[in-house]
Amino acid sequence: MRTRPLSRFAVSVLLLLTGCPEGGGGDGGFGGTAAVLYTANDGSNTVSGFTIGAGGALSPTNPATVGANNTEWLTVSSNGQFLYASNQGNHTISGFTVNGTTGVLTSIGASITVPGTTPSPRGITMTPNQQFIYVANSATNTIAGFSIGAGGVLTSTAQGIISTGETLARGIAVSPNGQYLYVANSGSNTISGFTIGAGGVLTTIGTPVSTGAGSNPESLTISPSGSFMFVVYRGTDRVGAFAIGSGGTLTPAVPQSSFLTGTLGGESPQRIAISPNGSFLYVANTGTNEIAVFTIGSGGQLTRITPNTSTGAGTAPIGITIEPTGQFLYVANSGTKEVGSFMVGSGGILTTTTPATFTVLPQVPVGIATPGRP
Repeated sequence: MRTRPLSRFAVSVLLLLTGCPEGGGGDGGFGGTAAVLYTANDGSNTVSGFTIGAGGALSPTNPATVGANNTEWLTVSSNGQFLYASNQGNHTISGFTVNGTTGVLTSIGASITVPGTTPSPRGITMTPNQQFIYVANSATNTIAGFSIGAGGVLTSTAQGIISTGETLARGIAVSPNGQYLYVANSGSNTISGFTIGAGGVLTTIGTPVSTGAGSNPESLTISPSGSFMFVVYRGTDRVGAFAIGSGGTLTPAVPQSSFLTGTLGGESPQRIAISPNGSFLYVANTGTNEIAVFTIGSGGQLTRITPNTSTGAGTAPIGITIEPTGQFLYVANSGTKEVGSFMVGSGGILTTTTPATFTVLPQVPVGIATPGRP
């Protein structure tokens, strides 16, 4: 009897289903037993869950949604065991355990209140060692820190909150080595940096770094090597690039420090994702229903692959994520209430999967996350 060799994707799925070994993945690793994806659904106060199957196909979990409160941002632990959602509506964080077989979410308990008076928590991130959660609070211009305890239970760090020193905190990210944290300040066109110390205590790194007048930085991501940070400039339709130096200091990339996300104007980019191998960068252009694809070169220099990849008329993509194996990219299409699905090919080129979209009706997906890939 002749046997056929397994395809590359089948091998990857088997690895996901059997779990990855400890200590080998960093931010792009995955130690859970189910390949999963979740969307934060603005307005409907829910989080939708999916399992990822052959060819990148999504299947809704059962039940398909769990309750949240005006959630736009999610983070999933790299081992696939926990999910946390920042709730703007009631100024809390909801925590869930992830079923390792079905992907079903189970509430860890009552949502934890974010310190401050109506802080409006937005961006949320987890340290690579899965010990701390941080959330950017846009109304109080602070960052709140939480320790992750047994069973995923959150408690405020001894520090509690720290000021960004700026206005309208939005996106937030932690470096792969877990030493630095950065937040995009959309109101003041800056990025604030912090070191992460014992007990999750944050210490400000110098003064906030300018992103340029009118840039309105929205979200950011850090290369797997920890050498570069990339920031979406919603106000100027660009992506900014910074080198991360000694002590976490940021320096604009040279010779060019920002790059257009399109040529039409009005791209209004919102969220950003980097491939697990650090070679490609992807930006969701909400205003033009596109994904901008970049190759990442020496010194953090970006080269846009033209033309941009269409997500379809009226889709208004916002959230964007790449699952841990790096084979599939997904966007939260808020305009059509669905998840768009793409295969990542040679050179980072995107092609739609079959089928190309998966409904989230009647929910309106905004944020999207896979394990270790917020």
